[in-house]
Amino acid sequence: MNETPAPQRPALGLALRHAHLRAARRFAQELEPLDLENHHAGILLHIGLLGMQTQRQLVDGMGVDKSTMVRTLDALEARGLVRREAHPTDRRAHAIVMTNAGRAMLDRVTTAVRRTDEQMTMCFTPEERELFHSMVVRFGYAPTDEPTS
Repeated sequence: MNETPAPQRPALGLALRHAHLRAARRFAQELEPLDLENHHAGILLHIGLLGMQTQRQLVDGMGVDKSTMVRTLDALEARGLVRREAHPTDRRAHAIVMTNAGRAMLDRVTTAVRRTDEQMTMCFTPEERELFHSMVVRFGYAPTDEPTS
């Protein structure tokens, strides 16, 4: 018998991966005029949201390895967007702080984020956009992935 299987709903992880790739490509296009890459913008957004961070906090919070973070911070520092300072309470750590130029760039990145969000969610009504955003944030920042028994 030669039956065609019924179409299946994609697995959640696969759909999320596809959505992430689509969003990353779209955001990269928005960042091109700023001469920034997604990971540069991510650090600016992270510091803009949370304030001063140590390099270790950025590594942990963004899920990248130390050597990648060092190279990215070096590039941002060379452009005058961030600077490393002595940490006010931990002599072993450097604080990564945004400069005035970095704050100006963050404003432009935030505009790129807004345009990307709008373009990515054009298929939704305004109410659906708000619901989708709140659900993705809740899912993405859930306190644990540990199974409950």
